[in-house]
Amino acid sequence: MIELLIVVAIIGVLTAIAYPSYQEHVLKSHRASAMSDMMKIQLEIEQHRTQTGSYDYTVIDNTAGTCDSTLGCQTDTGRYKFSIISGASGIDLYVIKAAPQSALGQDKDKCGTLEMNAGSVGSAKKGGVNVDGCWN
Repeated sequence: MIELLIVVAIIGVLTAIAYPSYQEHVLKSHRASAMSDMMKIQLEIEQHRTQTGSYDYTVIDNTAGTCDSTLGCQTDTGRYKFSIISGASGIDLYVIKAAPQSALGQDKDKCGTLEMNAGSVGSAKKGGVNVDGCWN
């Protein structure tokens, strides 16, 4: 009986150590998926500009937070919602944003809201503070 109790205690300790690491890995993998989709969105915007001379921001439905189905975006809308903010100039002519959602716990990710501007410069902000190391 004591041996069984020791085994259960060891399993409990291992689980307490491994589970947070697993959760962090899941958040990071969904973040990587959102970043990949942001790049797909930007490529589509720039391709449209090359072909027609104007930007097409309708590749994202700003209300639903989803990207056009023809792009093959893989991001779960329960994890991130996309939007495009346009109207500035230069490198910030438009900014693609991926806002983490709380429905599936993505808001617990250390990187917070992901942004990528027209110059392909990525950044991350959590609580209004820049977070380094998220786009590496």
